[in-house]
This record gives sequence, C-alpha cells and structure tokens, in this order.
Amino acid sequence: MALFSSCYDENNDYGTDLIESSFRNIMVDTCTVNVTSIMMDSLETSEQSVALVGKYTHSLWGSVTSTAYIPFSRPSFTADADKEVKLDSLVLRVKYNGTFVGDTTKYQQISIHRLLQKVVLNEDDYLYSYNHFNYDPTPLATYRFRPKPGSGNTLEIRLSDALGEDLLEKFESNSVEVNTDRFEEYFKGLTIVPSETENGCLMGFSVADSSCCMQLFYHLKDELSTEKEFLFKANTETQFNHYDYDRSGTILSSYNSKHIEIPSELMNNYGVLFGGVGWYCRFEFPYINNLMQTGKQIEVESAILKLYPVPGTYSDFNQFPDSIYLNIADENNVVTEQVTDYLGTTVQAGKLVKDETYSQNTYYYFDLTTFMREDMGTFGINKHNLQLVLNNNSYTRKFSNLTFYDQHGKMPLKLQLTYKVYGSF
Repeated sequence: MALFSSCYDENNDYGTDLIESSFRNIMVDTCTVNVTSIMMDSLETSEQSVALVGKYTHSLWGSVTSTAYIPFSRPSFTADADKEVKLDSLVLRVKYNGTFVGDTTKYQQISIHRLLQKVVLNEDDYLYSYNHFNYDPTPLATYRFRPKPGSGNTLEIRLSDALGEDLLEKFESNSVEVNTDRFEEYFKGLTIVPSETENGCLMGFSVADSSCCMQLFYHLKDELSTEKEFLFKANTETQFNHYDYDRSGTILSSYNSKHIEIPSELMNNYGVLFGGVGWYCRFEFPYINNLMQTGKQIEVESAILKLYPVPGTYSDFNQFPDSIYLNIADENNVVTEQVTDYLGTTVQAGKLVKDETYSQNTYYYFDLTTFMREDMGTFGINKHNLQLVLNNNSYTRKFSNLTFYDQHGKMPLKLQLTYKVYGSF
C-alpha cells in the first residue's frame, strides 16, 4: 500500500480521549482488491416476456447462441356452420423490443420449427437457459432479413400452408384435438432457431399481448370478400430462451461447468460481467484491516472504486450496460444487502464517466465510503465482500456485458481511499 498524499496538523484536537493527539490525512489508491469472475449455476429464462434470437461472438469470451421456444394458447373460435372455408395464410408475427448486441448491419437468417415436445415447467415452476425440447428438423419457414432492433417494427413470417390448413380444418370441424384441454398436446408451439453461418447479432422480440402471435387468415369458400382471421397468442408462462455457448479458442475454453470461479490473474487480468451467459464478479479487500495498525484511531473519509473497461470490448454494436450494481455478501457469498448512496436510502448504480476523445479514461465508479466504514475492523463471519452485478433484466432479457481491468491491467482498477489517522505523539 503506497501513500501518495499526507499531511500533519499537530495542533488539532479530536475527541475527549485524544487530548494530546495529532492526525494525518492520508490518501491511497493502491489498496489490494482481489477480483474473481463467477458463472451462475443457471439462468431463469421463462416468464420474461422476451424472445432472444441470434448468435453473437465476443472478442474475448467466445460465442453465445440463443433459441426461442414459444408455446401458444388456444384461440377463441366459432365455426362457420354449414360453410366451407379456405386458408389464405398462416403468419408468425414478432415485434422488436429494442434489445440487441452485435452487428445489425449484417443479414440474419432464422428458421421456424414446430415443436415435437410439449413445453413443461420444471418442478420449481421455472425454465432455464439449459432446458430444451425436441422440434421438427424440417422448418415451417426460413426468413432472411437485416435487423432493425430500434425500429419497433414487426416481422411477418409466412409459415407452411400445410400447418395452416391443418389448424383451420381441426377448428372448423370442432376436432377433439383442439379442445381447450387438449390443444397444447396437439400443437405444442414453435421454436425460432438462428442460422449457424449467417448471424452476427442477438436481438430481442416482445412476447406479450399480441406482439408475438400466429395469425391465421381465411375466407368462406365462394365468398372471397369475406375475410376472416383468428389469433394464437404466445403463452408467456412457458415461453423461454435456450442458450448455447462456444468458448473454443478463448481463455475460457477449459471452463465448461455451470458454476465456476476464476481469479482475474487466470483471465489475462480481466473481470467480466455478462448477462445471458451469467457472469458476475466478486471483490475482496484482504488487507484493508491493516490500516488499523497505523494509528490509535482510524476514520475513513471517502472510498471510491473505479473500474476501467477494456478498449475493443465495447462499441456501437456492444454498448455499455445501462447500469451495474454492487451487492454486499457474507463469507458464503450470500447477499445481505446492496450498496446504497451516502444517505443509505437509494441503491447506488455505478456511474459511467466517458472519455469521448481517446476512450482511455473511461470508467465506472462507486462510492464505498459507508461500506468501508462499516466493514473495516471486522473479521471472520462478520467480514463482507462485494459482488459486481447487472440488474436482473440484463441477466435474463439482455446480453449486456462489461469487461474491465483488474489492478494489474493496462488501466488498473483503483480503490481510492482517504482516511484520517489519529495517534499519540
């Protein structure tokens, strides 16, 4: 721990028990911070109201592919008695929700497949990113397009007429297969699968109300002017996203388990947050209590933590996370609370300072003054660490990510600590 600023005031009195005391103001920015990146055991991706589709390759951590599974609810339908009907089209509609990561200037290709297995929740009533269900390898449609995730537009993808005719016939004939209690056994839903070769980004589509649906258009035979339709809405309870990861050729290629912890020195002196993949970081301050040995009494005046993103890991195609947070956790990594502002009333989000000219001095910072005051001098089960995390939506609905240097990187992580040391002279 190096001291780069200090001063004396030999005439200052502090408290009634330090009548003959003096104090030193000390500022340091080399307090040891151990950084460990941790991958979560699992990510809950059901009931998130978003279908994430595509493939994105990160410059350091490899590729992530997301496939969306979408069951549908039975529509309301009244058969046309004694009338013959004819299919016009069956269309899948999905609306951009603005979420994306990757190069949206490239053409993307997706295929729509019919599920062969009914999507069923796990025993805990959730579905996770590792869950998957069988689907027909022959697509109902293949669709090539250039993404416009910020437009709010809706993609309209025409599906197989054979499926449309089958659905129409069964509803018109009041087939037992499409009864309320049997519909999901007959039609188990769709999956949207990204191309392995023609995908440069991950994008999100809304799965709520009628923003994600199948529309079946038909007319009464011999009455071309009588156009009708009925709507299959997505089942938001059982809709989920499945993720596949490919870390080959990266520094993470040897880490394939669900729950792993990697010190930053084994990751080229990087720490990483990655929504969707499920990475977060732990910060530990192993020597902070050594400050207690520098005088009779220590008072922390300020503590600022600065994190510097690695240039080249962010761009217009991979923007900075909207917000990052620090959780306070015990020795078992159980979260006890979140780092708040100096008033202790509002959860503190890391503040981003951008260097618009050179990018070298771009950083996030947190005010840890209150945390350091409370944690300094504690030991054992009372000692806490900090967890750097994204918000919940970024882990389950987005692929926000942040790669930053530890204390041995090109732009080192800093804990800037200012404190007073009181002692007898």
